[in-house]
Amino acid sequence: DACAGVSPLEATLVRLKAARAWLKDAAAQLRNERLAPFAEHSQRIWAQLRQESNVELGAMTLEGNNTRRKVVFPVSVDGADNGTALGVMSQGEMHALGLATFLPRGCAAESPFRFIVVDDPVQSMDPAKVDGLARVLAELAEQRQVVVFTHDTRLPDAIGRLGLGKARIVEVTRAERSVVTLRPASDPVTRYLDDASA
Repeated sequence: DACAGVSPLEATLVRLKAARAWLKDAAAQLRNERLAPFAEHSQRIWAQLRQESNVELGAMTLEGNNTRRKVVFPVSVDGADNGTALGVMSQGEMHALGLATFLPRGCAAESPFRFIVVDDPVQSMDPAKVDGLARVLAELAEQRQVVVFTHDTRLPDAIGRLGLGKARIVEVTRAERSVVTLRPASDPVTRYLDDASA
């Protein structure tokens, strides 16, 4: 017994410190259990977005205490553990990782929103990752409305080329005095011909 031969106050302090340590460990375990479904969904999304990437995402965990908490993204490259994601990923992979971590949280069953809005998600992505993102967004669109703003035509092209459901693609233009016009987007050739004849 750790409390043998000590005063009652010292024994109480020992028990309180042990209880506090147990509580901290239990809280950390509960946080990571709550994070687990999001981490698993992130790994599934990453598997689709990591096209032609040799970076594998492990199970995310929360670490730290009080206001110094952080999410840890363990990664491996070609099966070798390489620490955290930031040190080994390209810019396009970092964008894909950001989406892989945001989308599960935005699609949580507890979320009161039945839609997701994403701004310019294909930035710095290679064509294979854009195709993977198109598949991920099409899958998410089965459960909720997905709105994507982008100047990059690769995502709408991928959605059409891969035949991923009924995507409504709208072209937004802003004229003088911020007059905004919306028109259904067409394929690039038709769009250029329409612009030329206009």
